[in-house]
Order: sequence, then C-alpha cells, then structure tokens
Amino acid sequence: MQKTRILTLAAVLTGGVATANAAEGQAPAAEKPVEEIVVTGRAREFYLNRSPSLGNKFPADLRDIPQSIQILPEQLIKDQAAVEITDLYRNISSVSVFSYSGVTFRGFRQDEIRYDGLLGDPFSGFSVPLLFDIESVEIIKGPSGALFGGGQPGGLINYVTRAPRDQFGASLSAVVGSFDLHGGRGEVSGPVDQHGRWLMRLGAAYENTDTFRFNTSKEDKVFAADLAWRPTAGASALLRFDHIGQDFRGARLRGVPVDDAGHFLTTRRFNTNKKTDFQRLTANVLALHLEHRINADLDLTLAGRYIDSLETQNYHENRGLFRGAGGATLARREFRDQRRDSKQYTLLGELVYRFALGPTRHTFLAGGEYYRNDNESLFFVGADSRRARALRLPRGFIVPDLDLRRPDYGRSGPAAFKPFVKTERAGRFAQWALYLQDQIQLTARLNLALGGRLEGYSERQNSTQTLLTGSRSRDRARQGDRALTARAGIVYDLSDTVATYFNYSTGFNPQRATSQGPDSGGPFAPERGRLFEIGGKVDLFDERLYLQLAAYQIHKTNVLVADPAPGAPSGRLTPIGEARSRGLELDLVGDISDNWTLTFSYGFNDTVILAGADALINSVGDKFANAPAHQLGFWTRYDFPAIGSAIAFGGQHVSEQLSLSGQKVRPFSVFDASWITEWRNLKFQINARNLFDEVYAESGFLARTGHFPGEPRNLRLEIYADFF
Repeated sequence: MQKTRILTLAAVLTGGVATANAAEGQAPAAEKPVEEIVVTGRAREFYLNRSPSLGNKFPADLRDIPQSIQILPEQLIKDQAAVEITDLYRNISSVSVFSYSGVTFRGFRQDEIRYDGLLGDPFSGFSVPLLFDIESVEIIKGPSGALFGGGQPGGLINYVTRAPRDQFGASLSAVVGSFDLHGGRGEVSGPVDQHGRWLMRLGAAYENTDTFRFNTSKEDKVFAADLAWRPTAGASALLRFDHIGQDFRGARLRGVPVDDAGHFLTTRRFNTNKKTDFQRLTANVLALHLEHRINADLDLTLAGRYIDSLETQNYHENRGLFRGAGGATLARREFRDQRRDSKQYTLLGELVYRFALGPTRHTFLAGGEYYRNDNESLFFVGADSRRARALRLPRGFIVPDLDLRRPDYGRSGPAAFKPFVKTERAGRFAQWALYLQDQIQLTARLNLALGGRLEGYSERQNSTQTLLTGSRSRDRARQGDRALTARAGIVYDLSDTVATYFNYSTGFNPQRATSQGPDSGGPFAPERGRLFEIGGKVDLFDERLYLQLAAYQIHKTNVLVADPAPGAPSGRLTPIGEARSRGLELDLVGDISDNWTLTFSYGFNDTVILAGADALINSVGDKFANAPAHQLGFWTRYDFPAIGSAIAFGGQHVSEQLSLSGQKVRPFSVFDASWITEWRNLKFQINARNLFDEVYAESGFLARTGHFPGEPRNLRLEIYADFF
C-alpha cells in the first residue's frame, strides 16, 4: 500500500500519472477514477517523517539510527497551529516545560538547540523560539557530544528552516482569535530563471495579541529572504537572511504565587509588571550553506552563520510576599532595567566518503566546526521596600509594593526612582571541534555506528558592579579545557519490519568561567554524561504506523557543589555531584487508514541525585525540579474527503512535579481540538486550546516568583490561500 502511494505521488508531481499506473499494472490515467487522485494528494500530509535533515551525521531512515530521534513535520505544526516551540512539547516524550524556552529533557534542565545543524540561537536570553519560518523540528535524545559537542545529557533540538521551492507559487494567511489576536503571513517562492538553477523565497509573518496575563501584549515579526543556486545536479548554494522582531509588553513574565500544595494564591492572570514594562528582541541572521558532490562517493558540505541579537528588558521582579496593613498580601518588587547584546559566529565543514571494504560498506564522516559568542550586558536594579529600608535609601529609590488580589500598579518605572546598583559584563565563549564517524553496514541486517569528537573551549567573563554608595567591585574569570567524547551504536534487523538497537554515548558540559577561579577551588574538569540506551523500531500495518521504544540510563557526574569540608571558605566548590536518570519512552506516529492519522508519545522518567543532594543547581532534595515521572501526549486527525474537511483532537498529561523551592506543581491534563475545511485554494482552520478551561501550572520556579500558569481556553481562526 505504501509503495503504491509513493509511486503514484511521484508520478503526479512529475506529470507522469500514466507511467505510475503502468508500473502498478493499472489502467491509464484517463480511465482512473477521480477518488484515486484525492488519496495521493493526502499522502503528502502524513505526520510520519522518517528522514532526518542532517544526512551527513545520520542514515536516511530513522529505523537505521541507533538512538531515539523524533521528527515533528510541517503538517503537524500547522494542524496544531503551533506558533512557539512550547506549543509542541506535548508531542515529545520525556520533554516538558521548565521556564521560557528551557525544558526538562530526560530529567535534566537544559536549553540546547541548533538551526540546520549549526550552533547559535537568535532567541538567546529569555525569548522563546518562533516557528513561523520552521519546516520541521528534530529531537535528538541522549548525550550528543560526539556529533554535536558539549551540552546537557538529555538531548538537543534541531530546527529545520524552510527553503526555496522548485515550483513557483505563493501563499497568504490571516489569523484572528482570543485575546485580540490578529495577524497574517505570506510567502512567495520558486525558480528565478527558466532552467531552475536560481531559486528564491521571500516570507514574512506578523502577529499581535493581548495575552491572558494582566498588562501584557505581544507583537512578533519575522522576515526571511533566501536565494539558492544549483549550477549542476551535484552542487548547490543557499544564502539566507532572517530578521526577527519581538515586543512583549508587560514582560519579562514571572509566575503566579502559590501555596505549598500548588494552588494559585490569586488569579492566574496576575502579573507584577506595568503596561510600560517590556521585553524586546531584535535579531538578524545571515547564513550560507554550500554542498558539492565531488563524485559518486565523495560529498563536501561547508556552512557558516552570523547572528546579531539585542534583548532589552524593563520589568518588576517579585522579591517575596508579606502581610500588610489590614491583612492584605503584598508583593515586594524591585525594578530591573537590562540590556543584552550578543554576536554569534559559526563555521562548519564536513566531508563524507562512501566505500566498500571487503563485505562491509562504509559511510565515513570527517568534520570540524568553530563557534564564538561575544556578549555584553548592562543591568540596573531599583530597590524593593525591604532592601531600601536596610540601605536607608530615600523614598525616590523605593519600588512600591503590590497587593496580590487588588494590584494598583501606580507610578513605578525608570522615571519614578533611581537604581541603587549597576552591573556591566562582557564575555566571550568560543569552541572548536574535530570529529569522525563511520557508519558501517556489516551485513544486510546488521549496522554499526562509531564516532568520536575532540573539542576545545574557552570562556572569559569580566564584570564591574557599582553601588549607590560609590563603591565598585571588579571580577575577571577565565577558563578553558579540552574534552573527548565517543559514540557507539548497533542496529540489528530482526525482520523486514522490526529493528533493535543499542547505543552508548558520552557528552560533556563546560563549567562556567565564574566557578573556575582559585577562590572557588578551580579549575575543574567539565561535567560528564554517559548514556546506555536500548530500543526497538517497528513498522506496523504495511508501514502505515511507526513505533519507537527506548529504555535508557544516563549518568551525570563531576557536578560542582559547595565544599562540605569543615572550615571550607564560603564560595568554595568541589566536584562531588552525581545524578542518574532512568526512563522508558514510547512514540507512535503514522496512518491508521487513508484518512486517519495520529501521533502518540509517552515518557516515564526517574531522576535521582546520588551525590551532592540539596547542593546541586535545580535540585530539591534528591530530585530535580520540574522533572515529572509521567508525561503523555497525543494528537489525531480524521479527514472527510467528501466534504473536504478534517477534525483533530489532542491532549497532554503531566504528572506531579516540584518547584525549585520544593513547592508542589500539581498534575494536569489539557485537551485541544481543531476543525479544518478546504474550498478550492482556500483553507479555513479553527483551533480550540484547553477545551475545558483547566486552571493549571506548566512548571514551577522560586516560591517568591511562583509557578508559570498555563493558558486558559482560547480560540484561533486562520484562513489560508495557497497557490503552490
């Protein structure tokens, strides 16, 4: 059945319907019923994508990769009306929200991402990555040091960006919805010359909404311009420019205060910020990607990217609750004025050589990359009422308290008082790497992957802090080291439909420069992670469904904790921290019938701190914060071809968690639905989120800042006009 779809679809795309029919022993195209063409068109919208974009590093089919990888395709992103990456976490087993774009990944907090395989994040800081210009999202699980360099051991997320199309066309859409949502997007793409050697793409997106939190509104703008050149069948070049603008007014958002049982102490709409507060991001990205097939067995890839981003913030930070006059619960606030400027540079080169050695076939990869991040920041802080009294500051320096239930934001902002402390920072983080990998086909059913990576990194941070009293302190920190990581995996096909695998891999995470000085007891070797993973990958129902099972154990060692030795100086560190993460994952994606598709993910995780309990960052006793034991998510769509419509329904369940302060984050279950209908070139889509208006927290943070609330029930209506 799958083979028939692929052949027919290829024929339709090339205009050779009759050829495809002949290949299947069927009647010519003129004699075929119209219904057959409708089915082949639907084949392009399946959620199952088995081909990762990073072809140099992985085989072409997920079944041949000795580790757990998930791919969230464009159609799933569209059907769920996902705008930010946080809208997609429900589809990923063992990944849940921590804060902002940070996640808990197989038990560990992290924020490791790449774009098209390259290091560098235009949404650095506290902004959440947008999906307007993303074609698919790849989730690569486990320590990935041998392939991608240092990072936390849970895994990483790779964003695959859109590229110019071979067929000329355009698309437009408009969106409206709850909280005064309005916006639109457009794209034009296709060949520039008659031979199709030059391709271009222009895309833009805009959205503006009042979010459900008090005093907030958010404006997102994205512009993309791509130019591709394909002089020969084996060579291509892609030049890409992206501009990102985000104005989040009434932010940076913190959580809503809760009691120890996890119940909100006030409305989930609560916000300590005024309307004049903001979190703004401006980023420009320029990337160049070159590919050349030197001969049938040798491929060369060269890529580079430059990111210039600026994030500015004015916001009121909650410094804790207290009882005021008349028994009112008040929040102390300090005002923060912050600026973060970052410039990131990435270079990558990879050579792939395919050869046979006796009865074995090899795909050998040799590569190297360089990454640098130059950053500067400037912070001003205005004192909350308690600190102002302790410092005996005049009234003009005091940020007013806020009633938790009857907030009166009053006159508070940069013009209302003076800061009592200024902090200036400048730093540079750089890393280089050389890596090798050999993917070996030993027999028709047995494949082996071996890889190693040598990486060097350095970091320097200079900071100056000036107090109101005129005193000034300076701090300089530097660190650098090298690390060697390895990866070994084996895949064995039990049959044509069932494959098993085993994977052992290692990773590392550089220690921060501020913890490497002699006063801290440094220098220290980087944190280390190692993974043991076994699993199975199964094709079901004539390749309609793809099932992936994984069982893993990760050890994270060499974690710095406060030195417990008697008489140890304050700030002294020692590497005695260790954590172990064990888990099970189940991922199912594909098509039950020609009109029924689904994706389902479940993850169980048990992360325990074996050494350094209560001293590790993000730990609560012998557990980590925001690390649920159980996560489940699903999404299913059913099409009604007779009326050109489809319905979809999905849900998410996350079990109980703990905040950084040990407060309970209550378990929650939320459900979404959508209706999609098409008429000629138009598509109408309405998405309803949190159908039953569940009041819940996605994750916890500190007791003084509260839990991050999930969004209430809301609707989103989008109208598409597609001329591709």
